Amino acid sequence: MIGHPPINYWNYDPTTGQIDLSRGAKEKTLDLQTTTNPIRLDTNRTALVIIDMQNLFLSPHLRPAGIPKDEQSPGQRAAKALIDEGLSAARTAGIQVIWLNWGLTEEELETMPPGVMRAFGIYETKTKTSATADASVIEDEPPNMLRSRNPNVYKGPGQSLGLITLDNEIVDGGRMLMRDSWNCALYPPLEKEFLKGSAPSPDHPDAKKDIIINKNRMSGLWGSDQELERFLEVEGITSLLFAGVNLDQCVGGTLVDAFNKGYDCILLRDASGTSSPGFSEQGWHYNIQNCWGFVTTCKALKEAKSSS
Repeated sequence: MIGHPPINYWNYDPTTGQIDLSRGAKEKTLDLQTTTNPIRLDTNRTALVIIDMQNLFLSPHLRPAGIPKDEQSPGQRAAKALIDEGLSAARTAGIQVIWLNWGLTEEELETMPPGVMRAFGIYETKTKTSATADASVIEDEPPNMLRSRNPNVYKGPGQSLGLITLDNEIVDGGRMLMRDSWNCALYPPLEKEFLKGSAPSPDHPDAKKDIIINKNRMSGLWGSDQELERFLEVEGITSLLFAGVNLDQCVGGTLVDAFNKGYDCILLRDASGTSSPGFSEQGWHYNIQNCWGFVTTCKALKEAKSSS
């Protein structure tokens, strides 16, 4: 036994290598394969947290010039994995689906720290190769560590994106990261999935309905009184499956905070992605499976064995 019964503990079976995260549950458990140990979940106390799958981060119409709109991004690949297998597997198992999105209020914008403002492009990055860079700027190493952002989009939280030309219409992009704006709305293919999951199901009348929760930092669990944590506590949820973008920013930030607060953390590898270089993703996979929790896939979730 690992931890502190009867509240927060795991059971380990050295014969099978299984780590039981169900905290003694006898019904509605799910045996799931991961990249390290097989694990057992109590589906009544498990949630799938899908992070930042919003137009701002997934819409092809917000890409910098030169990147084809029909080229599938890491975020779109993650969305496809959720649509093809992940969401239906979670709902079939009775796992709560939570869509955790940026969505600032005016008050939250007024109290936003400068570091978070900078992360969304409010300042220009200067380098040795920039025409205006000071000669004393430290040279980047390796040379691919600096990110180039679309200046028409990354103007800083609360700044207007202006009109956005979609395939068949022109929409107001709204103010960056502000609640109820187009840029904070779910990416359309996933919006359809949310509407499906939030509607009553005649086939599964007791199924947990999808919910949307807004966050105001890269992590949805950064403070002591965040909406996500309040919901998890009320529902008695102890195990979290993670998906979304960017893995090395908002997904990873929420996962690490969840780990530090005592939640079980499981990453759906194929349902998460990042626009950062590949080594960033590999580093997060390595640390999640060896330190912060477990790594699995949507296919494994679909094939997981249920006790009910």
